[in-house]
Amino acid sequence: MTLTPRLTPTLLRRAVAAGMGSLALASLPALANYGTLPEAAGVDLPIPAQVGDDGEALFYQEALYHRDISAVQHAMASVGRIMRDSEMGHEDYAPELADAPMAAQGQTWLDLQHQAAGFFTDDGAVGTMVQENGEWVPGREMNLADLAQAAFSYHMHHSGGRWADHGLENAITYGPAGYLGAITQRLYQSHYGQRGFQDVGSDRDAASLAHGLDALHSLAYSWVRWDKPGGADDMGQLSEERMEAAHGITLERLVAISRNLAGTLDAAWDGDRQTYDLDNDGAYHLDTLGSLVRGHKALYEILQVFGDEEDRALAEQLFERKADMTLALLESDEAVRDWGMAERVVYTEEGVKADGERVDTESQWRFLNHLTGGFGTLRERDGTSSFLETRPELGEGIGALSDRLLNAALDYQLGEDGLMQRRLAVADGEVIDERRQVAAIAWFATAAGNAYRSGEAFERPGDWGDDAELEARSRALYDAIRANNDWLLTLLD
Repeated sequence: MTLTPRLTPTLLRRAVAAGMGSLALASLPALANYGTLPEAAGVDLPIPAQVGDDGEALFYQEALYHRDISAVQHAMASVGRIMRDSEMGHEDYAPELADAPMAAQGQTWLDLQHQAAGFFTDDGAVGTMVQENGEWVPGREMNLADLAQAAFSYHMHHSGGRWADHGLENAITYGPAGYLGAITQRLYQSHYGQRGFQDVGSDRDAASLAHGLDALHSLAYSWVRWDKPGGADDMGQLSEERMEAAHGITLERLVAISRNLAGTLDAAWDGDRQTYDLDNDGAYHLDTLGSLVRGHKALYEILQVFGDEEDRALAEQLFERKADMTLALLESDEAVRDWGMAERVVYTEEGVKADGERVDTESQWRFLNHLTGGFGTLRERDGTSSFLETRPELGEGIGALSDRLLNAALDYQLGEDGLMQRRLAVADGEVIDERRQVAAIAWFATAAGNAYRSGEAFERPGDWGDDAELEARSRALYDAIRANNDWLLTLLD
């Protein structure tokens, strides 16, 4: 099903105002190092990095990237989850979505999951496939950023129940278990050591630590869900021994490693700047910062649920620092604008500043998803930490950021075709790259589906009531999510 995007009045006004600029951008060639490739055997769903104006699939540096497959896979999960009859499939919006389209979305996720799993070969895990003699063959090794993005598949793995009426619950629940276990085992076997994480090529820096903690997050949720009240209905059906075998690590070892990682972070904390100085002088790419924030929850949940009294005090400290670091960013009028977030930021004693001139939408939406998607900051249940109750301003700040960014999407970031554009200028929100970057479009759909109810600006149909403005905003966002999701589906035809 392909939908014609329905533009909001604000988008229409901006489209007219930007007419000449859009014409100029539309004539730009594909970015350097992006090109078409002949068909090759061995990959059923070759997701490109970019799609040209004529619909041609463009691959970066003549390779197929796991990260692009993973991004589209996560979009299928996030959007599919809200096709149910209480959200986009509600009778007051599009009830047909809860039937065959939702079933098809779940099956598409499974197809992409199968494709992503193919990057784990007998010789190890690879981040790219390249063409050789008419076939796709393994390229470079999978790095920590690849592992971190792949690990978010746990979100769908634990959402199989939403597809029970479509006959897909068991496939979604059990199908990716081996894949997620392989990610965990690779994380510890190939990257952990010396109280930190080492990336491919022996890099040990802020990014390697952040992405390692990010990948750890799925493992943390798996164990916490196994332990918490109600866990007997799913993960709790497994014995502790089977859990340890599946993940390649004992619970005792996991707690010990979490203590070590918490110690590494503690040694780097800079209270004056409200962040960690990991030999980066407080400067972060948004992708690294998002992974670092998500990784904090992995550590403090493990230590809170499975540790001793000292561990629980350490867990609370981790939460407090994560809250301080996050709020410092959210309160920055320079790094966070009405049209988006700066791609790079730097923490100073005077506050958080933009450390670059671009809004990179892929990084921005991934950052929002770190806060709101899956077992994110806002998600606390029985048997897990309840730290958020002690810092209500953090939940409120994340909700306000979600509202601000989703409004930024509707007012500034979506193109005339309704698709997420790649980059904007931090200074004034001018679109500086409107090319159709697959990961940017996919991460918008992912984050929007997960985040839209975090604040107050958007709601599901059952809560619209007589609030016409709330309904109009929410409809416009649903329309945008559907338009971007349906475009992604065209890549799989």
